[in-house]
Amino acid sequence: MIRGKKTAKRKLNNIFMRFIAVLILICYLFNGMTLVQATAKQEADAEATQADIKVTEIDLGDYQTEMKVGEKQLLSITPLPSDATNQTLTFQSSDETVATINGMGRINAISEGSTTITVKCGDIENGFSLSVISGEVAVTDIEIGYYDLEMEIGKTQTLLTTVLPTSATNQTVTYSSSDTSIATILSTGEIKALAKGVVTITASAGNISKDIKLTVKEEAKVKAKQIDLGDYQDTMAIGEKQLLSATVLPTDTTEQTLSYKSSNEEVATVNELGRITAIAVGKTKITISCGEVSNSFSLTVKKTNDIEVTDIEIGNYEEEMIVDKTQTITATVMPSNATDTTITYSSSNTGIATVLSSGEVKAIAKGNVIITVKAGEITKEIPITVKVATTKIELNNNYVVLKPMEEFTLKASALPTDAVQSMTYEVVDKDIATITSNGTVQAKSIGTTSVIVSNGDLSVAATVIVNESGTADQTMIENATKQVVSSTNQTLSGVEAEVVEAIRDESNVNDIELTVKNCRVLSKNILKALYETGKTIIITGDGYTIHLKGTDIVNYENELITQINFEKKDKAIEFFINENKNLPGKFTLEIEESGFKYLYIYNEAKEKFQQLKIKDIIRFELDMHGKYMITQEKINSISISIVVIVLVVAILLGLTITYIAVKKQYWFW
Repeated sequence: MIRGKKTAKRKLNNIFMRFIAVLILICYLFNGMTLVQATAKQEADAEATQADIKVTEIDLGDYQTEMKVGEKQLLSITPLPSDATNQTLTFQSSDETVATINGMGRINAISEGSTTITVKCGDIENGFSLSVISGEVAVTDIEIGYYDLEMEIGKTQTLLTTVLPTSATNQTVTYSSSDTSIATILSTGEIKALAKGVVTITASAGNISKDIKLTVKEEAKVKAKQIDLGDYQDTMAIGEKQLLSATVLPTDTTEQTLSYKSSNEEVATVNELGRITAIAVGKTKITISCGEVSNSFSLTVKKTNDIEVTDIEIGNYEEEMIVDKTQTITATVMPSNATDTTITYSSSNTGIATVLSSGEVKAIAKGNVIITVKAGEITKEIPITVKVATTKIELNNNYVVLKPMEEFTLKASALPTDAVQSMTYEVVDKDIATITSNGTVQAKSIGTTSVIVSNGDLSVAATVIVNESGTADQTMIENATKQVVSSTNQTLSGVEAEVVEAIRDESNVNDIELTVKNCRVLSKNILKALYETGKTIIITGDGYTIHLKGTDIVNYENELITQINFEKKDKAIEFFINENKNLPGKFTLEIEESGFKYLYIYNEAKEKFQQLKIKDIIRFELDMHGKYMITQEKINSISISIVVIVLVVAILLGLTITYIAVKKQYWFW
């Protein structure tokens, strides 16, 4: 009984559960159908919306409303809105005998007339009226530029005419004169006045003509006001001739005829063309006249035509020299065609400095000397001061430690004792300390700076430390000194600062080696460091090496250009040293080229190369800027050969003339 109730209850539960499941399934299916219907409706709405975007306007873009027969144009049409469903365009011309239009919108002008171009897209259309005109553009006007209303007989002027519009088909302008006996006109528009009177000049183009009236009058007489003598020689030799080139001013003077006269024809004569012939030693006055105007000059006739020296140009030179150093003074005789260009050099005191015939000056001892340069009657004096090179400047203290407001006097002396002893003092940072002209340092505020002591030949630096205690240990002094050296080199840039630091590094006892690529110029800062330390720098270039010793530097203000360009010629190589700028001192040049034996330098005064005596053509010393040349053979060997050939030809010619003179009597016998 109990089991039967449980079984009935279980069946009832199963039926209920199945009913719930069926109900859930029905709900699910119903919701799914609803979602599908909604999606389908959205898609249908979207399609309906898309299909409904219609063209509302047609933008014709830029187009021409007038065309010439045979011209074409392509329309640039845009349907609006740009997302309209139908973008198809159709084109139509109302009169295809005037103009046609294809499916791409290209219009072709056929004949003169008017037509309407229509563009359609869907239910919308737009268009414009098009006129087709003939290809011929008629002349509407002729514009004549500025011209003279009056002309003098014999004068010319050219008309400048412009056909309007500038697009006119026929641009040809023709000219005519109403009276060719008064004035003529060429096809180029050039008018020439022939006789006194009034004439009409006509310019025509197409169906348009323009007239201008010109009055031709007699030529105005322009009188001579001045005679320009031009270039002439006021000194001549017996037998010499010259042709004058005088000019009448103003240049439009009516009468241009010149007459010439010599006040003393026994000294010189002058013909009607202005050709002067020197006859005898003396002076005469040559007068040139034109109408009432004349001009003249004094002419001196000499026995020979020697050209005297008028000046001597002195090239750049060093006003101060160091004992045992040399420099070459370059002198140029003026004018360059002077008969005697010999230059002589002399020293006012050979105990101080000597000078060779080549102009090479050598400093011997301390003092002042005058080098005299003479050519012809001209003399130039060159004052030179010879100094003893400063090897060292000693200070009574290389560093000073002070309290604010304390003082300390630096004392400096140059070695050797006969070097310049006059010193200058300068503080780098004047906010920390100042210094008087006699070397007294005055501390102002706490900090570190340096004092530069110089005699104009060499410089040294003393470190100044200002603190509250007025004392400093060795470490503090060393750090301050390094700081001063670093700040001194701050102004140097890149490689220059590195080179200066390497040169001044006392622990570096080796030569400083660089390449031209990294150091094209030895600046005065580098040269000064070399000069003060006495070290050597080696610069390697393309096919050459430069060796410069600090002890050979005379003036570190003269920078040295390390770039040397070698120009190879037949059996010779030419090159410039320091781009014709003064050298800081002598240096050694080592060349990799082989097979050369002789070294030359170009003498600008004599305009030729002069040989320099050297022992080794591969490695030699140079102390002069300028143009150099190394050769395989001596230069004068070529000139000697030419001289020999000329002498042989002259001798043969002389023998031939002698033979003819002797035999001549038999030829006509």
